[in-house]
Amino acid sequence: MRAEMVNVVAAIEKSLGLLAKRLDYDTAPYRLEEFNAMIEDPSLWDDQERAQKLMRDRQILVDAIATYEGIRQDLSDNLEMIELGAAEDDEEVVKDAEEALKALRTTAAEKELDALLDGEADSNDTFLEINSGAGGTESCDWALMLSRMYVRWAEKKGYTVELQSETAGEEAGIKSAAYKISG
Repeated sequence: MRAEMVNVVAAIEKSLGLLAKRLDYDTAPYRLEEFNAMIEDPSLWDDQERAQKLMRDRQILVDAIATYEGIRQDLSDNLEMIELGAAEDDEEVVKDAEEALKALRTTAAEKELDALLDGEADSNDTFLEINSGAGGTESCDWALMLSRMYVRWAEKKGYTVELQSETAGEEAGIKSAAYKISG
């Protein structure tokens, strides 16, 4: 296997390792069994709020397990296709499997980021504050560029950006800016 593909596989495996750790994959099937047992309780729906939270938590676990196992299976399948293609000197099969691995690396990286941002407070709004500090006109100009970059990124991702305060620089750029990012 080419060095590039070795790096791609290593990146996917790194993402899988983090996903497994965040999911606590070793205990996930047992937690799912516990959820399923609680769902079978006839008195569950007596408390609607508790039942909805339980169902939501169960679905999050089911989705996380499916994501992890799907990425792991796709990795295994594509590695096998590369081996088969190489054994039969079928460069087209190898090339297709390598392209699939590159796409899988992107998917795995996105899921890794999602896993890192699944904490209790991660769904809350945030405030972004940028200060130019000491450095004169250049730092004020850099702060403005940085501000625009973050605002565009947030808007591209579908977040609502609300300017809270802004202090203009003396010649160019901004001395400081504060934004509220919601979504």
